[in-house]
Amino acid sequence: MMDNRDDLVHILHDTRLNTVLSWTIVLVLIFLATVNFFEGRFTWTILIIFIVIIVILPGLFFCKPSVMPSWLLLLLVLIPIVGNTTAYYFFLTRIPVYISVATLSLLIVAEMNWFTSVRMNPKFAIYLVIVTTLAVTGMWHFMRWVLDVMIGTTFLLDGRSVDAINTAVMHEFIYALIAGIVAGVLFGWYFKTMMKKGTSSIIFPDRGMGASQEHIYSEPPKVIRKLLGLSVQRQKNITKFLQACLVILFIFGIFSRDLHILLRAFLALIITFLPAFMKHRHNLPLDPSLALWITIAVFLDAIGTFWLYDNLARWDNLTHAVSSGTIAAAGYVIVRTIDIYEPEINIPPRTMFVFIPLFILSVGVMWEILEFITDELALMLGIGAFLVQHGINDTMVDMLFNLIGAIVVAFWGTVYLNSLSYNIAEIFEERFDSNK
Repeated sequence: MMDNRDDLVHILHDTRLNTVLSWTIVLVLIFLATVNFFEGRFTWTILIIFIVIIVILPGLFFCKPSVMPSWLLLLLVLIPIVGNTTAYYFFLTRIPVYISVATLSLLIVAEMNWFTSVRMNPKFAIYLVIVTTLAVTGMWHFMRWVLDVMIGTTFLLDGRSVDAINTAVMHEFIYALIAGIVAGVLFGWYFKTMMKKGTSSIIFPDRGMGASQEHIYSEPPKVIRKLLGLSVQRQKNITKFLQACLVILFIFGIFSRDLHILLRAFLALIITFLPAFMKHRHNLPLDPSLALWITIAVFLDAIGTFWLYDNLARWDNLTHAVSSGTIAAAGYVIVRTIDIYEPEINIPPRTMFVFIPLFILSVGVMWEILEFITDELALMLGIGAFLVQHGINDTMVDMLFNLIGAIVVAFWGTVYLNSLSYNIAEIFEERFDSNK
């Protein structure tokens, strides 16, 4: 059985001052929901009602209205809503709005921790909040773009040029990244301060850890072998052949003095040798299918530098789907390893289906920010862009194929990558626990 100690419970308070201030903020939220409803802002009305439910849920659980989240956290949620309702340009940037999103994400993550079999410590919760803030921002703009394309709304595609819209969306992504980092620092300070004051008097009922901590080794399905009829040796040979092609590409980049080809081939080569490095340095063998998958992902991206990205419309989509699958697999292994190694953390397998798309969406947002910044720097310096964006439609299609790759991994990754996660957790135990 799990220990009743739960550091995330420091979000909640049961004091007279906090009760008065928190319920005052709830009443203001209800008022703002009413104002937005009569002004025809139904999306904001639904959002505010959802926030109110999240806020009062702990009190309903304990049948005690005085148990409420800290009024300081609720204030972070409230301020941007007041600004949006009273004056659209209340803030110079939308960073406060995304801090509000991050705070709401923290409350949702905490309630998952309290009311489900998911178990987290504050540090993991804060990382998850940052990831969620970026993912929600990306999904919000993606869904608005889908509605514009499918049914002709004008949420994003409002008559401006595709480049102007893309620039505006990139600014939103940057605001979300800044807000996520700022919120993470604030939440870290908050938990550190609250835990210094002592243990909370609010205790949630004990819950079982479930099956996710069981040490289960599953023989991973040989996906590539099943689809293509490839033996283990043939997979290794194909991997070596693709690496040789990357070496040739690297040499070509040197002689042609093409910095784009040179850098992409060099980075791709480094990535393809990571499985061998992990095996020899940490005694962590990867399944040949997984090594081949990684090599194919970076190889497709590298050779696209020649002609394919500019002349083959779907090549960029293909590379995004394959690469996002690789990144999603890495995200799964990271979270699963933490789940196995850290006794304070419990992530049930069914919950991983949610975490993987969140992770890949957040990585996709950060990648688009990187592309945008490098494009702007290249323009300022008068050099050719290394990573190129082609307007809002290109950005959103990239995110679509990122999501496809993530969903594919989410469906079968819990089986295919389980053994790798346990192997890494064992290495952590051997290296770190032995030093305690």
